[in-house]
Amino acid sequence: MEPNDRSRSLTTIAIAGAGFMLVYYGSQWLFGPTTPPADETAETAEATTEEVPTEGEETTPVVDSEAAAAARLDRAAVGTIHTGQYEATIDNLGGGITHFHLLGPRFHDATGDQQDLVTTEREEYRPMRIALPGAPIPSDAVWDLRQVSDTEVELRWRGEGLEIVRSFSPGSGPYQLYETVVVRNIGRQTRRTPLDVYSYHYVERANEGSSSFGARSPHMSQGLCRHEGDVERKDRTALLTPHGYGNGVDFVALESVYFVQALAPSSEPAARCGLVSRDLGADESGDAIGSVFEGKLEYPSVEIAPGAEHSWTTLAYLGPKDWRALGTAGHALPDVVNLGTFAVIARVFAQALEWLFRHVGNWGLAIIILTLVVKLLLFPIVNRQYRMMAPMRKLKPEMDKISAEYKDDMEKRQAATMELYRRHGINPAAQMMGCLPVFLQMPVFFALYTSLSTNVELYNQPFALWWQDLSAPDPYFVLPLMMGAFMLFLPSGLCLYMLTNSALSITQQQLNFWRANREDAARDAALAAETKNTPPAEEKSPKVGGRTGPSGSGRNRRG
Repeated sequence: MEPNDRSRSLTTIAIAGAGFMLVYYGSQWLFGPTTPPADETAETAEATTEEVPTEGEETTPVVDSEAAAAARLDRAAVGTIHTGQYEATIDNLGGGITHFHLLGPRFHDATGDQQDLVTTEREEYRPMRIALPGAPIPSDAVWDLRQVSDTEVELRWRGEGLEIVRSFSPGSGPYQLYETVVVRNIGRQTRRTPLDVYSYHYVERANEGSSSFGARSPHMSQGLCRHEGDVERKDRTALLTPHGYGNGVDFVALESVYFVQALAPSSEPAARCGLVSRDLGADESGDAIGSVFEGKLEYPSVEIAPGAEHSWTTLAYLGPKDWRALGTAGHALPDVVNLGTFAVIARVFAQALEWLFRHVGNWGLAIIILTLVVKLLLFPIVNRQYRMMAPMRKLKPEMDKISAEYKDDMEKRQAATMELYRRHGINPAAQMMGCLPVFLQMPVFFALYTSLSTNVELYNQPFALWWQDLSAPDPYFVLPLMMGAFMLFLPSGLCLYMLTNSALSITQQQLNFWRANREDAARDAALAAETKNTPPAEEKSPKVGGRTGPSGSGRNRRG
């Protein structure tokens, strides 16, 4: 090799070595060492695997989800909204309501704690959670929570090119809570998404059904949706198949006998409402332990351009099925109270009962007075019925004889009955009309029954002695035993009405029987006196040869 060539080779090697050293040490200085320190390696291994495999054992490292969950729980926060009617608690993990306690002495459960209308514990089943199908929020999202004031809580989340702000605040009426959802597009593409707002209610299977003898359990639950002016009600069994309704949605609700969770669109119309129920848990025999009801309010999809935003406001009513409170909330929410076929009459009775309570100060006494007033109003109809049926009561022994004598010959039995009616001047058509008052009273009785069995005003309201809750069964079964065992588990207020009504009916019946007996006795006495004072008719002999003579002794005489 020539000297010049050797010189050039050495120069090239030197430059390459210098370049390599420059790149290596430069990368170390810029990015740090490629191998972590021993203590950091140990911490990382401990955080990412649950156990170290032994020699000869093949295992797959398991990510420590418990550590991640614990870290998430460390970021948990809650906000509260306090009004005169309720205290609501909202968390930042599920972004829903964790507790909704009704305030006041009436609303407490069997343990004495304030009534909590949030009956679900799992994070995914908390009322007023939301979903944005076109802009999905991670299921494990942690919202930034801010307690704006005593009556406002704000949740905020950023990600996927979106900023979502949710604000909770009370309405102007009782038991109202508004949620406003604002979606801001901070990305570069137009986003299109609907909004779904959810409500959930859990009930144990043991409490869900009816009690013995047909009494309705206060825990019995249903889902309902009002759309196009009609209310659709579905029980648990029907809702095992999902139901959805559209066009003119007013509200979606989950109810028990005395309380309701309802969602109603406030800022713009909703597209649909959805209802479904699911079985949860299983006992030893494999039967479900309970059911969770889901109600969903679906808003139509909207397009949100980059830099733009869209907001939705939803009204939630969580409280007792109180006429005034529901009416104040609007959105046809009074329709959640199911008063049956005779709702108009039942509503009048409920208002009358409330009016009486304001004047007498005791719901039990108000029930007794209302029953008495209804009896007095129906007295002319019932009295007419008794008067028309009184002659039939008098003829009952003779009719029983006819039935026994002609039991195998219907034609002769009917003929003999009609002859009996004719002799005593009874019009069968009029007797049939005597049954009409019974049918006229039926709507009143059904309306009273429905009104008293579902009236939340009687919830935890005392009457006297041991009757301290007119919405609960009599603890010592005194009222139902006075009426009959089939009423053992009916609410005490309803038993009180039925006992009072029965007592008044028996009194009225005995009064009418006494009066009918007096009239019969007077009529019989007058007939006897008339017979006594009337001279016997003169006997006449039959005509014999054109003349009359003593009966059987007439003779022919020659001229």
